[in-house]
Amino acid sequence: MQITLKQLRKSKDITQSELADVFNVSVSTIANYEMDSSNIKDSLLKKYMDSFNVTYDQIFLGNKYEIFEFECEEKSKILSKV
Repeated sequence: MQITLKQLRKSKDITQSELADVFNVSVSTIANYEMDSSNIKDSLLKKYMDSFNVTYDQIFLGNKYEIFEFECEEKSKILSKV
């Protein structure tokens, strides 16, 4: 399941202001990345991943990654029987 940055923050009942303080960025930075995380800086992305215990794939790929992973597993199972 793909997880948005806003969902991560709200899941812990944290305000944008509180998160901005923890990450040492402005509230507008948090708000902007919650609307569009495609250009998030690596250092801030790492803070999200570490703080919320999520992976890059969960944030950016979500179901696409899970489907790909499932298809690879299924293919391996089929090929092992051949």
